[in-house]
Amino acid sequence: MAVPKKKKNKSSKESAAVALDQLETRSGDLAQWISDNPLPILAGAGTILAIAAVYTLASSGIDTAKHEASAAIAVAKSEYRSAMGGAYSGTVEIPEPANPEIARSTRLEYIERFQGLAAEQAGNEMGSYAWVQAGSLQADQGDLEGALESFEQALEPFDKSEAMRGIILERIAVIHEQLGDLASAAAAHLEASEITSYPLRYFALLNAARNQAEAGQTDAAIVTFERVTQESPDLLIPEHTQAMLMELKAARSL
Repeated sequence: MAVPKKKKNKSSKESAAVALDQLETRSGDLAQWISDNPLPILAGAGTILAIAAVYTLASSGIDTAKHEASAAIAVAKSEYRSAMGGAYSGTVEIPEPANPEIARSTRLEYIERFQGLAAEQAGNEMGSYAWVQAGSLQADQGDLEGALESFEQALEPFDKSEAMRGIILERIAVIHEQLGDLASAAAAHLEASEITSYPLRYFALLNAARNQAEAGQTDAAIVTFERVTQESPDLLIPEHTQAMLMELKAARSL
């Protein structure tokens, strides 16, 4: 279904500019913030996406075309929130309409809209940002396979050393886990953990160990967990995860 183009009035442009200024102001301290606040980030996939949005805008520089693209995406995000029945509040979460059909049709409309924006910016950071938005809505819609494809598309502009790649890989791992493919989830976490510029790399490594254990890859899980404890001994590990992995080590030593 084709989505009619919306006229960009002055107020929408100004709102987009305000939103972008807020994001760009916050993005300068991204690495330090996520290093200091790992648990809120790991608490939910939605927060990871919010960090992805900030990081992408931070990396876009002052290029005019990228600024215009980021403004278009900001307008789409604002209009999506409005269509779902919520005013801009500076929070990540989008309200859910009481009528499920309205929620479904609105998501489908904006999935297509973000896909269109991604196609216009194919191969660059703004294209990645649009794919992240589309993938997030697809996941909310229950289309996990479609979401996985979108997040994989979002990886394209980033080489294997960039922190943004780690953020997107973590989202891919979440989708794989939701699909029940624990081995693929572990592989995505492992790939993220190898990016030295990604501040949450050892949390990614820990999640890889957890997924390996849940997938029955006992030996691999133990090796991965030992890497975590040796390379990042001060990492705060959830008690249930530590207990599970310690039990695996104890069982292997019998």
